[in-house]
Amino acid sequence: MNGPTPPRDPRARTLVGSMDADLTVAIQTIRDALKAVDGSAEDHALAALETFVVVSLRLMAKTNPSKVRDVARTVEIKARLDGKQVLEVAR
Repeated sequence: MNGPTPPRDPRARTLVGSMDADLTVAIQTIRDALKAVDGSAEDHALAALETFVVVSLRLMAKTNPSKVRDVARTVEIKARLDGKQVLEVAR
């Protein structure tokens, strides 16, 4: 990692709760940018994404944190290998 170490995220201990709030804002930002009309293909796609996010967050809340970290690490490695953008967070 280049540059200074980012400050520690005080929300790290309540990761799922903060992720819920952050993802709600992110999805609303996308919905606002798309200006999806009710019933449109974009509206259905966003509804599917919102449902997936809710199910995922509930599963993560019920899963052992070490398993969540392991899966997150695997996804991050794959994204880096594929040249995709990776969200940097304090550890």
